[in-house]
Amino acid sequence: MKISIITPVYNSAKTLETTIQSIINQKTISQLEYIIVDGGSNDGSLEIIQRYLHHIDIFISETDKGVYDAMNKGISRATGDIIGIINADDWYNDKALETVETIFTQESDISIVYSPIHNYFDGKYLNTFTPGELENLVFKFTLNHPSCFVKKSVYDQIGVYDLTYSMAADYDFIFRAYTSGVRFRYLDTPLVSYSLNGMTGKPLSKFKQIHESWKVASKFAQNTSKDLEKQRQKFYSVWLVKEFLTLPFKQFIKPPTARKIKAFVRNTLGGLPSDRYGAW
Repeated sequence: MKISIITPVYNSAKTLETTIQSIINQKTISQLEYIIVDGGSNDGSLEIIQRYLHHIDIFISETDKGVYDAMNKGISRATGDIIGIINADDWYNDKALETVETIFTQESDISIVYSPIHNYFDGKYLNTFTPGELENLVFKFTLNHPSCFVKKSVYDQIGVYDLTYSMAADYDFIFRAYTSGVRFRYLDTPLVSYSLNGMTGKPLSKFKQIHESWKVASKFAQNTSKDLEKQRQKFYSVWLVKEFLTLPFKQFIKPPTARKIKAFVRNTLGGLPSDRYGAW
């Protein structure tokens, strides 16, 4: 077995070294192929990459069309049986690749492995995201792509990331895999740590994410029942209203405080209705 890890990079000098070290320090029996795809950084990221070139099997640095384009470039060059994609401000937890290697070796019919993720903000641990049920993908993205490890054969079968989406191409890819009958395997152990300081952690980006998520879900829900369509419309209406109402507070309430409030409400109520779609 061969595992390919892809890191898309663009001006990530502050966090990139942590990401790289989290990969090259992993212990595996399988061969590890490391691919970095840079979009033309000018903040010192290239200098960091140069220091680790002896650990990098493929390095691309050229202008691209965004993070999903960089991912696609990496996938097209990857020669591994299993592909993991980790952003330049996230990192793999200890023994992540060893765990993935074991699962794919023991369960050959599995095509995608995913897990919870640890959330960090400004370098401090906040909480752990628990993925929602796959059947709820018809409503929204219930996973988090950095925790996903995908057989190369899945990309060969259903294609790569759709560049018409700037924030939801990973959702679209996972939904395509799910509806194609690809077998998923959930692991209880968090494989990755995720930084909320990135693009999707910014308040206003949520509305773009909602819009693109609606487009993805609508594409796959065309042949569903009228009742399910009503549920979807209600779900997105509630989601939009919630984001509009909480937007003023998000301008001055940082993620650590927001997580504490949500945890208090979750503990008081014994859970939140939204947890079935992924508990952040």
